[in-house]
Amino acid sequence: MRARLGIVAATAALLAMTGLYVARWALESRVEPSAGGRVFVVEAGQSVGAVAQGLAEDQVLSRPWLFKLAAFLSGTAARIQAGEYRVRDADTHRRLLERMGRGEVVQHYFTIIEGWAVVELLAALRAEKPLVSTLASGNPEDLADELGLEHEHAEGLFFPDTYAYTRGETDAELLLRSHALMQEKLLAAWDGRADEPALNNSYEMLILASIVERETALDAERAVIAGVLTRRLTQRMRLQVDPTVIYGLGQSYSGDITRAHLRNDTPYNTYTRHGLPPTPISLPGQASLQAAAKPQSGSYLYYVASANLDGTHVFSDTLAEHNAAVSAMLRSQRTRQGRQ
Repeated sequence: MRARLGIVAATAALLAMTGLYVARWALESRVEPSAGGRVFVVEAGQSVGAVAQGLAEDQVLSRPWLFKLAAFLSGTAARIQAGEYRVRDADTHRRLLERMGRGEVVQHYFTIIEGWAVVELLAALRAEKPLVSTLASGNPEDLADELGLEHEHAEGLFFPDTYAYTRGETDAELLLRSHALMQEKLLAAWDGRADEPALNNSYEMLILASIVERETALDAERAVIAGVLTRRLTQRMRLQVDPTVIYGLGQSYSGDITRAHLRNDTPYNTYTRHGLPPTPISLPGQASLQAAAKPQSGSYLYYVASANLDGTHVFSDTLAEHNAAVSAMLRSQRTRQGRQ
């Protein structure tokens, strides 16, 4: 009797050890060595068996039954979340299943560039994969209507930044997140603004910021240019900035601004019309928003690209000084063109 009990106990111990070994084997087995970096998609409602089979077909697993066993042993079989996952070089069945159970899906990133116009933003979104393309709009007016924005024109209403998204998110959802962030940034800048009589509301500040964004790429100059523009507004001088003219020309602008363009009256031509244009002309970033909120004080009323042609500007108090700076810049341009 004692011998029989000993045999039973030994058999049970052996089975237990075997079970522990199999469990450890299932959980700690590595994925295929060549699978590191590979991306796969778990569809909504897909069973653990279907996931395992799909991974085998993608050559991530060599023994799908072992992965399925690991899923049941770890308790993740019923918790696998739909989404896109990346296989890591050191992944075991356990590590991969834990990420799938937590829904640690692949993050993709889309960057909205400071100074883009909405048409450029829409073109970039259409080319972005795997972002789901749902927007039919091709211009700021249609986009504002399609997204249900509070303004009838969408220009300037999206904050330039890098946005993380996951497979399945739509272009509309990403833009609405960007719009909410712009509203937050704009409100903060407006609340912290200097006492500036030239601007009546935050939307006018956004328009000014969009002009500053297109006028200089140098953070050190943004507040100076904002100061020039607000002084011109206060003194009822026309802004006379080329980027607003170019924006008003739309697709007809070919890349070289001419005197005829400056005389072509559109709602955006600040050579022919007083005040700000009716809408922003670009997507301004944080530095331009801050510059529009706190323009630099002083007496400058004019600016032009410097003769160095290095992206900096020459600022002037008087028209005579400005004309001299313009002449120097034009001479520099002619000299450079003659050398080419």
